[in-house]
Amino acid sequence: MDENKGNISTLAIIKHNFGRPAVMTWGWPLMILSLITLAFLGLRCLLNDPEMLFPATSLVGCSALMILLTLCALVLPAVMFSRGIEDRVTGHYTGIGTLILAFISGVPLMMIRIPLYNIIAWLTLRFTGKSIYPVFFHADPDSTYGSVLAILCDTVIPAFGVALFFFGFLWTRFKGTDRFKALVVVTIAYVLFSMDFTSILAIAAAGIWCSYLRARTHNMWAPFLCLISMNLSEMMLPGTLSRIDIFEVQTYADIGTTYFYSSLPSFFMGMVLILFFIRVLDSFSISVRHEITGMEYDDTIPAFDKSINLSLLLTLAVFITVWVLIIKGVYL
Repeated sequence: MDENKGNISTLAIIKHNFGRPAVMTWGWPLMILSLITLAFLGLRCLLNDPEMLFPATSLVGCSALMILLTLCALVLPAVMFSRGIEDRVTGHYTGIGTLILAFISGVPLMMIRIPLYNIIAWLTLRFTGKSIYPVFFHADPDSTYGSVLAILCDTVIPAFGVALFFFGFLWTRFKGTDRFKALVVVTIAYVLFSMDFTSILAIAAAGIWCSYLRARTHNMWAPFLCLISMNLSEMMLPGTLSRIDIFEVQTYADIGTTYFYSSLPSFFMGMVLILFFIRVLDSFSISVRHEITGMEYDDTIPAFDKSINLSLLLTLAVFITVWVLIIKGVYL
C-alpha cells in the first residue's frame, strides 16, 4: 500500500513538472521550444554533407531548414498552446502610427546591433583564435530569385515566428504586473533560441527593444515590423556601416580599425535615436493606458513562480547542451 502511494506521488510530481498544465504557464512552451531546437540542431548536423543535393549551407537547404524550424518551434506551439482570442497573442490594434514608429526604430536598432556584433567577433578572435559560426548560414545569393529567398528565410519568416512566439504568446503568459520579468525571460529565451554566438549581444539588444515595443504598443506586430526593418536597413544600406565577415577573416589582426571607427559613433547615435523613440512611445502608452491595461486576463494567468520547476531545469539543460555543441563546432 505504501509502495502504491509512493508511485502515485512520483507520477504526480512528473505530471506537475513535465505534463501539459491545465492553464498554460511560461515555462512549458519554453521546454517544448528547447526540445524542438535540439532536434533541429541534430538535423543540421545530419545535413552537413556537401555532396547532398541541398546541403545545409546552401541557400535552398538553409532556407528549408529555417522555414521548417520557424514553423515547428515557434508558430505551431504558439497557435496550439494559446486559447485563441482569449490570450490575445497578437495584442490590440493601437493605430498605424505606432506601427510606423516601430518600423522606423529598426534603423537605430541596426546601428546598435552591428557594433555589438563587431565587438564580439573581435573579442572571440582575439582570445580564442577562432570564429564561432552560427548554426544556420548559407552561401551568398547569386540571382534575384536567390536574393528574394534569402530575404524570406533570413528576415520575414523568422521575424514573424519570433514575434508570434516570444513577443506574442510567451509575453501573454505573464501578469501585467510582471512586465519586467517578462522582458528578462523573453530576451534570454530569444538569445538562447538564436544559436548564434557572435550575435549574442546584438540579439539581446533586439530582444530588449522588441519587448519594450510589445509593452508600449500592446501588440506583436510592432516587434515584427522592427525586426524586418532592422535586417532590411542593413541590406539596403551596405556602405553605411560595416559588419565583420567572420567567414573571411583569419585572425583578429585582419580586422581593420575602420570597423571600430564606424562602430562607436554608430552605437552612440543609435542610442540617442532609441531614446527619442522611448520618449514618444512612453507618451503614447500613457495616453491609451485607460483603454488598454494589459491585465484583462490576469486572473487566469499563473503566477511567475509556477513555471520555476523541473521543466525549466530541462529547458536550461537542453540549451546549455546546444550552446556547448555550438561553441565546440560539432555541427560543422
